Amino acid sequence: MSVLFETTLGDVVIDVDCKAYSVEAFNFIKQCKSGFFKYQCFYNLNKDYSIECGDALVGNELRNTLRIHNASIHGLLSVEKPMSGEVVKSSQEYQKFRQAKLGDVAYLTSLLEDNVPVVGSKFMISLADHLSSYDDIVVFGSASTESLAVLRAWNAQTVDDAKRPKVDIRIKEVHVLHDPYPDPNGFQKFDVSLPRGDVRLPPNMLSQAAKEQSEQQRAREIRSKELTLEILGDIPHVGIKPSERVLFVCKLNRMTRAKDLAVIFHRFGLIDTIEIVHDKETGSSLGYGFIEFANKKSCETAYAKMDGVLIDDRRIHVDFCQSAKKLNYS
Repeated sequence: MSVLFETTLGDVVIDVDCKAYSVEAFNFIKQCKSGFFKYQCFYNLNKDYSIECGDALVGNELRNTLRIHNASIHGLLSVEKPMSGEVVKSSQEYQKFRQAKLGDVAYLTSLLEDNVPVVGSKFMISLADHLSSYDDIVVFGSASTESLAVLRAWNAQTVDDAKRPKVDIRIKEVHVLHDPYPDPNGFQKFDVSLPRGDVRLPPNMLSQAAKEQSEQQRAREIRSKELTLEILGDIPHVGIKPSERVLFVCKLNRMTRAKDLAVIFHRFGLIDTIEIVHDKETGSSLGYGFIEFANKKSCETAYAKMDGVLIDDRRIHVDFCQSAKKLNYS
């Protein structure tokens, strides 16, 4: 378990093969950790075949920063140079065709003059139920078994003529669950602004936004941001601000229960809610969850004290939850 994508259409956990694909694994994990993928769209949805992501400008054409179509982590470093579309040589030798199946995650490759494949930020996830052939890719990881139902839901979405889903599938937040690599010199975490312009809301929200076009300009701007947050799942309904009392907990032992966390975390203050997220079909723990404290101070204290603590033979990771939605995953 290396990375968790929270998206507008379900959560996807990606296991990255750090041993066999060290270059690709390093590049992907650091891009995730930097926040580069936040609010990016999935696009080029080919039914029963693949879906792509990693072009920062798809669905974000009006953004002022990270105006990059394809770049490795080396192109995103702040080392006395502007960000660029710099790519990196793959760890694998060139091979025109490679096979992948449902859930496999692969970088799209291009070639240098000496037939050396290079990778940037563009990647694809296979949606094919059976082993299929793909051009110019290098597979470096796969989605967890529990995430395959989410990918099948993506596969069922309707698309426009450019093969972009008519209702956005966007990455709301990325959580790095395992990072074996030190950060490179110049590594930075990006403060990604909310998408503007081509944000594809569901039909009911489109009519709601249109109804408010007659309001004052300031009110329209605030409302637009709130509507965007709502479809991204960061607020349950318009007017609600992200909570400062919810702690995200991951890298949990699959045997750890909510009441076990309650016993450990209650010393930091009164707890309103604890939830460990489970697979809807199997009922098994997905290894992460949320703790909602009664006040902000208790949440901050738990964050400061509990990161890296050993619980049931697993060193957990805690972070402030970036979402204000109710804990309704079960």
